[in-house]
Amino acid sequence: MTTARKGLATLVVVGVTGALAAFGTFAAFSDTTTNSGNQFTAGTVTLTNNATSAMFNNVTGGAPGSAATDRCIKVVYTGSLAATLKLYTTDSSTGPLSQYVDVTITPGSYSGATPAFPDCTGFVADAGGAIYSGTLGAFQSGKNSYANGVTAPTAPGTVYKFSYSISASAPDTAQGATTGSHSYTWEARNN
Repeated sequence: MTTARKGLATLVVVGVTGALAAFGTFAAFSDTTTNSGNQFTAGTVTLTNNATSAMFNNVTGGAPGSAATDRCIKVVYTGSLAATLKLYTTDSSTGPLSQYVDVTITPGSYSGATPAFPDCTGFVADAGGAIYSGTLGAFQSGKNSYANGVTAPTAPGTVYKFSYSISASAPDTAQGATTGSHSYTWEARNN
């Protein structure tokens, strides 16, 4: 067989093979399946409170052993995710009276209708008692971030009662002293 005939025979074989392959491609069975409408939504971590002003706004005239009227604030967690709630302050400077002001923070609820902020009428303490009892100065220096804050309940509508008193052992040098302005922060983080 000559080279030309070999080349022509090769072209015929290649052409027939290509035609069969093309025919086979168009004649194949097929099927598909679809999973549509996929969506992912993040959960929420949401906190609110009923405060309309500072709990203790410019309380004056305290003497050793005297207590300020208890004040209550209702904190509501409505997030959809399980979360850990912490209470802390971000105030880095304290007034000289802070070391002599005793603070007790007790979670609970109201036994009846919710009174206007910051009234504690009808307050019922949780069975676990206070979540903090110590000086304001110690709270400000030791509970100043989420990492070292006081763990607080996340039950819906927890009420926190704040009790302030000037220590009976406050020295004469505490006369006229102030705690300075300070704040409380509740922060929830999902678990």
